[in-house]
Amino acid sequence: MAGRDLRPRPRPQRPLGHRPEGPRDRWAPPVPHQGGWAVPAKLGQRLYEKSKLGRLDGDGNLVLSSEEVLFCHWNRHVSLPSEAWLEEELEGDPNLLQRAVILDVARSGGEILVINDADTPRWGLRWSRHAKPPAPAEAVADWSTAAANVDWSTLLSDAHLDDAEGRLSEWYIIDEEFDVTMYHVHPVAFSGALTPWSQLEEQQRDGLRHAWSVKVPCGDGYRLPMIDGSWPWTQVGTTHASARQLNAEESAIMAHLVEGTALTPISAKAQRLMDAGVMLRPGFKYGCRWRAYDNEIDVAHAPWLVQTEDQRPDRWQEVCLAVRLAEGVNKIWVTEVNGQWLAVRRALPGRPAQPRHERRADGPTDPS
Repeated sequence: MAGRDLRPRPRPQRPLGHRPEGPRDRWAPPVPHQGGWAVPAKLGQRLYEKSKLGRLDGDGNLVLSSEEVLFCHWNRHVSLPSEAWLEEELEGDPNLLQRAVILDVARSGGEILVINDADTPRWGLRWSRHAKPPAPAEAVADWSTAAANVDWSTLLSDAHLDDAEGRLSEWYIIDEEFDVTMYHVHPVAFSGALTPWSQLEEQQRDGLRHAWSVKVPCGDGYRLPMIDGSWPWTQVGTTHASARQLNAEESAIMAHLVEGTALTPISAKAQRLMDAGVMLRPGFKYGCRWRAYDNEIDVAHAPWLVQTEDQRPDRWQEVCLAVRLAEGVNKIWVTEVNGQWLAVRRALPGRPAQPRHERRADGPTDPS
């Protein structure tokens, strides 16, 4: 922008204290302990009570995980066990530094992230700065590298479990630059104000059956004449050149409804969404299968971009690209997992979660 000084944002480097540029150490280093690294009771009690770090043992000492040792070194002036400690730890745990950076980012806004025991399948629980333990956790946190594959089935089951318990499903994704992006994942139950085939008047269905009987090929679908100068079923087709143009999926749905022809797999998914009152339009411009509306296309913008299972991304870095594009046009990215729908949305540490989309009307409204 003209006249504006645009500078790249600084990237944190998190130096270690035994180097000249590192943090100033005030506290003695933790010592090896079964299950982690022990901090003496006086300091340990303070870290536990103020920051909810580590776990207390029977002697009053605080036992930290390796990533918590690094967090305390960067933020609480605790010395590392030795100059070579990080390199030695990485020999047996190559992902230690990634987890430590994520912990640092997650707690940077005053949030509290408590790491679960090693035998717990999910990484940790997060509380907001305004409601700390023993209040109920706000989110269940997990992490992954950007290049890793997404376990969609587990992601779906975890999201349903967290949703039922009133918690957020939170994922921290770290790239090779040690930059962290946070996501919230939640189930989606589509609902729209449009009228599906089963709720059309019989006279309207008769008109549509007649229009289908005189269809002509057009592109991958068919061209149908208008009915008394209009089109009664707004969920299907696009008005163009004084007729209604149906794409391949819409044509398959019409053939099924009028002639009893079997649905294709994709058209079956489309009909399921349409039965929920949703209108689907091509998502080509947005790199997805459909953009989905909960009202007339001239009344409201599409709240969702929908990706079906056959085109779903495999890796987190591809998910990041899809979500970034969707939110750049103010839409929610939704993908299909085992026949169900799951939203993935960007979030920022220390900021409230984005509200879920709710349908605002029971029927089409006047745009004026």
